[in-house]
Amino acid sequence: MNRNLLATGLLACSLLLGACGGKEEAAAPTLYDRLGKTEGIASIVDGLIANVGAETAVPNSVMLRSHKPMLDAVNGVNGQAPTDPTRLQRLRNNFVDQLGEATGGPLTYKGLSMLTAHRGMGVTAKEFSVWREQLEASLNSNKVSANDKAELYVIIDNMYNDVVGH
Repeated sequence: MNRNLLATGLLACSLLLGACGGKEEAAAPTLYDRLGKTEGIASIVDGLIANVGAETAVPNSVMLRSHKPMLDAVNGVNGQAPTDPTRLQRLRNNFVDQLGEATGGPLTYKGLSMLTAHRGMGVTAKEFSVWREQLEASLNSNKVSANDKAELYVIIDNMYNDVVGH
């Protein structure tokens, strides 16, 4: 009888241990993973930069006023040489890092705070809205799902108060 009791106890323990700890559940993919990691985020940022650049080139551009200092630094003014030809590339790389970190990836944002970076620009609510539309177009062209866009917009919209009106 003791032998049967021992066998039953061992069987019960092995079943219990097998059910509880045999396999670890894989962690759900982060937004960083779902966006395509660094390469996917870079593609989104590159699309956004192209869209903003195109918007600043149209008559009655909403965003030209706030982006003119950067465009002038990169392209030069009145035939003058550019004063900071790498400014746009630095902005791009910082934004890739910022989104990579904010979406749960391994990247580290080392740029200025959004408040410091936008101080003196006087970004308006309308400019932010048009910028967000350009981001939406990039997300759509990169086939980002509605759920992932919504999750990313929470991150972006949390920056609003540090970007607009300073």
